[in-house]
Amino acid sequence: MSITLYEALGNPNLKKIISDTIQASNELEIEFFGVGALARNYWYLENDLPPQGTKDVDFGVYLPDENRYIQLKSKMIQNFGYVQSQENVFCLISPDGTPVDFLPFGEIENNSKLLIESKGLTNIKLDGFKEVYQNGIRSVQIGSQTLNICTIPSVVLLKLIAFDDRPIYRSKDPLDIAYIINNYPHVEADLIWNKYHNLYEQELSHEEIGVIVIGREMYHLIKDSNKLIARVVDILQRGIDLSSSLAERMIIDNSKETLEEKQGLLKLLKRGMEEE
Repeated sequence: MSITLYEALGNPNLKKIISDTIQASNELEIEFFGVGALARNYWYLENDLPPQGTKDVDFGVYLPDENRYIQLKSKMIQNFGYVQSQENVFCLISPDGTPVDFLPFGEIENNSKLLIESKGLTNIKLDGFKEVYQNGIRSVQIGSQTLNICTIPSVVLLKLIAFDDRPIYRSKDPLDIAYIINNYPHVEADLIWNKYHNLYEQELSHEEIGVIVIGREMYHLIKDSNKLIARVVDILQRGIDLSSSLAERMIIDNSKETLEEKQGLLKLLKRGMEEE
């Protein structure tokens, strides 16, 4: 992938950020993967869709304990010139000014929560990260670099959870979910037909089937965690019955879309989660 495509992924400095992170993580023998906008934009670009710009870069980092996390951040700061964000303990600022979130999960978590001693944002829940790490990442080539990133169902899953955790601060997540839902049935038409052709026996449009398939793919990611399945179904149900703002926040164009349409999409996602 050329420098032009690095820019298209949302940040012309992404090559250096990935390179720094690969070197530091290799030295510490830890694994990481790209989440959020990086994974979303890669999917858009490889399917000839326009990416949505973002300056932030987010990585999920599998870690055994807080000490290894401190070592990772120290390497990024001392070896590559990153600076600790004063507002968010999980965020470092790269030399070019890009916020880079290193979201630690794995054995470092305590009851699916992280609480790290520092100023600013120190408490974060990372439900779904371990399941995505186990079942929902893929290896891609960006230029000369090989990087693990989330699959698109993984992106939707993590964005649903992130919005539910912090709806005031994650207002763009429902829009991202809506854009993905709009494109998924056409981009992934071959996968939908080859893997879920039985759904065409029902009186459903291809677009409706595509949304159900996202739900089914999310279910497969977390099928071993009844607690997480129940949580995601609850997130969708609260969006459907409007006890959360999820459906409303998914409206991209008020002149062309309705709240009822977004509720219908959430019902199809929920149907996919529950039909397996």
